[in-house]
Amino acid sequence: MRAAFLQFHDPAWVYLAMPFIAALVSYGTKVVAIQMMFKPLEFKGVGPVGWQGQIPRRAAKMASIAVDSVTQGILEPAEIFDRIDIEAMIRELEVPLADSAELVLIEVLEAQEPGLWRSLPGAVQAAAIARVRGQVPDATRRMFGEFRENVDRFFDLKHMVVTNLTRDKTLLNKMFEEMAAPEFRFIARSGVVTGFAVGMVQVISYGASGEHLVLPFFGLLAGGLTDYLALTMIFRPKKRRTIVWPFHWQGLFHKRRDEVSLIYADLMADDILSPRAMIESMLNGPASDRVIETVSVEVQALVDRQVGPVRPLVQISLGSERYRRLKQDVADRVIDRLPESAMIFEAFLARSLDLRSLVAERLMLLETDDYENLLRPAFKDDEWVIVAVGATLGFLVGELQVQVILNLL
Repeated sequence: MRAAFLQFHDPAWVYLAMPFIAALVSYGTKVVAIQMMFKPLEFKGVGPVGWQGQIPRRAAKMASIAVDSVTQGILEPAEIFDRIDIEAMIRELEVPLADSAELVLIEVLEAQEPGLWRSLPGAVQAAAIARVRGQVPDATRRMFGEFRENVDRFFDLKHMVVTNLTRDKTLLNKMFEEMAAPEFRFIARSGVVTGFAVGMVQVISYGASGEHLVLPFFGLLAGGLTDYLALTMIFRPKKRRTIVWPFHWQGLFHKRRDEVSLIYADLMADDILSPRAMIESMLNGPASDRVIETVSVEVQALVDRQVGPVRPLVQISLGSERYRRLKQDVADRVIDRLPESAMIFEAFLARSLDLRSLVAERLMLLETDDYENLLRPAFKDDEWVIVAVGATLGFLVGELQVQVILNLL
């Protein structure tokens, strides 16, 4: 070991380069660590050796946490349906729904007796259509009343969100990337400052000792310790504190609460809890059988009401079994049209629910710890991975410095 203090036995460029290399290492390791959180979406490797982005790898858990944060502190499923003004919906959608019911009527009659509908006098056709169209508002009102009174039977919010985010890992990544974009930039940029500072200490240590091991050691610090400090500064302290007057600090995620609330509300309204997603969940989710059964029962009851007082005569004329099949045929055709018909509601629901405003407002009322849980799970379990990756890469770059000095000097 060289005992003299700051002897600087190597060329000046070696020492001048150290802070800049440390800053570059610190910045680079953070960029790599951030990318490794999100990419690749699926496991890439050979056998068990490989990598998958930390967030996509834990998609089910992350999605479940997202649901819990919504349902426990922000929004309840029943509240979504309570915001729907059924009467306003009926007024706005009465015409397109009645048009759909009219088409079903004609299709069923033609299927039962080809040419029958066209052979009916115009006045009879008009009367039949008017009767069907007149019954649509009451039928719609009854079905939505049933859905509202028994939300949990027809709509599984947790299944919808978890299924969609697990299936669409790009959407899951988007949720965390958009909410925490400034935090990720801070992590990377802070690496330049903290890495340069570590590099200055590295210059002094290497100049004093002349020991090559100083380089990989400080590379490890530049890559790992600075990652840990940056992650900590995102969430701590929760409230603004004076570090040394006049310098103050508050965890960036908490400082940006107003902005994050709006971003999260946009994501919820446009992607995660969109009317389209809710409609698709009701029609294809675990409760879809109940939805279809309810629609079928109401449609068959509607046919009975259409027949009215002559129902016994119709049953005698057609036969009870054929009449039953007729009702089932009507119900089946309505159910087949459900995806198309349901999307008629999409624009109306988007306006009437206004989930964006509601979610943003509720987020502002969350307790600090609950608010932090919107993002912290993306880091918490695997913070050590980010730090370890940074430290490892920093150590390797430090060792590369050693090899450059040994082989080029």
